[in-house]
Amino acid sequence: MPGNDGKEAQKAAAVPTEEKKPDKPLDKKAMEIERLKKEINAERKKRASIIYKIKGNADRLAYKMSEKSAIAQLAQISHVRTKDIGFLKRRKEQLEFRISTEAFSLEAEKDLIRKKSQVQKELDEALASYKLKKKSEYLEKDIAQLTKEIEELNNGIKESDKKLDVLYSDLRRIIGEDNRKARQEKKQREPTKAVEISLADIAIIKDKKEEKGQNLDDAVVN
Repeated sequence: MPGNDGKEAQKAAAVPTEEKKPDKPLDKKAMEIERLKKEINAERKKRASIIYKIKGNADRLAYKMSEKSAIAQLAQISHVRTKDIGFLKRRKEQLEFRISTEAFSLEAEKDLIRKKSQVQKELDEALASYKLKKKSEYLEKDIAQLTKEIEELNNGIKESDKKLDVLYSDLRRIIGEDNRKARQEKKQREPTKAVEISLADIAIIKDKKEEKGQNLDDAVVN
């Protein structure tokens, strides 16, 4: 009904809306604790990132060192001197030139072709040995670079640990001060324990005071 709708609207309007209370501002110590916690979390993330890089570099270093060891074994198998490459190339060119320009008997031509094949084989071995040598040199450079990077990253871990030690020390100090203050305030709030005196104790006190020529009232005052 229209009349009921109007009453419901009035009731709804009459209900006061609950106002949201503003957040209580943090005091100075709470703000300092919050700041230290944020710095600690940021430093721990930084430290974790450094550790991740160290693990990656360590894996690459292990692979490079394994590859270098394998190349060293192959180099020991090959006894061809890399300095013979130039000589072998010139020898091959000479043989090819003679074969293509001079007239030979069939037997002589076959002998030249056989010599050219032998020179080509030696040249291939010399080139392979040279490539192994250059590959080993590149690996040595990579190993030295990775070792240097890991050392620098380890130094970064040490610096991060020192910074975290300082931050945690500051945090413990502030929290410890608050705990001591809370204990002191609690102790101050505790009621003083009443001293219980029995009738026998009062009689003893009275006797002692009377011996000194004082009455019980004077004893209470004193």
